[in-house]
Amino acid sequence: MKKRMASLLIGAAITAAALWLLITPEVLKDMRMVAAAANWWMLAVAVLINPAIQWLRAWRFEMLTHGTLSAPDARLVRIAFQLNFLNFVLPFRLGELGYPVLMQRAYGEPLIRSAGILLLARLFDLCTVAAILLGTAALIGLGFTRQTTLVLWVLAAAFALAPFGLVLGGRVATPILKRLRLLRDGALPGTSRKAQLAAVGVSFAIWFVFGGMATLTAEAVGDAISPAVALLGTSAGNLAFALPINGIAGLGPAQAAFVAAVTRAGVAWNEAVVAALALYLVTLSGAVLFGGTLTGLPGRPQPG
Repeated sequence: MKKRMASLLIGAAITAAALWLLITPEVLKDMRMVAAAANWWMLAVAVLINPAIQWLRAWRFEMLTHGTLSAPDARLVRIAFQLNFLNFVLPFRLGELGYPVLMQRAYGEPLIRSAGILLLARLFDLCTVAAILLGTAALIGLGFTRQTTLVLWVLAAAFALAPFGLVLGGRVATPILKRLRLLRDGALPGTSRKAQLAAVGVSFAIWFVFGGMATLTAEAVGDAISPAVALLGTSAGNLAFALPINGIAGLGPAQAAFVAAVTRAGVAWNEAVVAALALYLVTLSGAVLFGGTLTGLPGRPQPG
């Protein structure tokens, strides 16, 4: 109980600090104006993009878990929605702990194998988001000089290729580790290389669709943020959201990182904050509307 209270207090402090940093009287004034002039139909469409993102995540879990390129079944899609919801409502990324439990209940998957699959998926996410962030920064001229722009492109390419190295390295290292008894059977994903490589491609699709949702949201609340800058901001925000220091309901470092990135690209502070908070409300609404509803339903029994 004390640990839970301490977590809530720390999360609340992080959220309060982020809001204190981001929101000024001028921002509040702009928020009222935007609320009156926003395109709410576009915002609704942005919310409805959330199921597409979760379906892609479920498809990646299907590839990594069962080694097939077939579409995920309803149970796996539901788990993807639930995981997204839990990552919003639980502090410090504790929602990730729910994935192995959900997979065991739905499919009888060993906890340690599901944890390994989730770790691999998150490594794919880290590399792809970093590649998109660095590539977008180079594209819109944040390198400032030819040399630093080249460095950004090289780093972006390195991160983009890293997941393929993880797949190849994992396939080579796993038999050796098992032979040395440093790895138990089922501790790491044992799916085919073809499925894992396809999962890398789906990882890029996930984050480009998320970038499309961010672009649509930014256009709904103003026209100061271009698609490339929106993609830059949402990539920075998603990297920050992955850190185990999030505030209440995911409000805090992710929005601060979004604002820092897009203002670096020349967007005014007020417009950046309004877009960051609008994107937060869109993603939170999607998580609660879809994942929250499914999380409240009784789970399916473990097969057997």
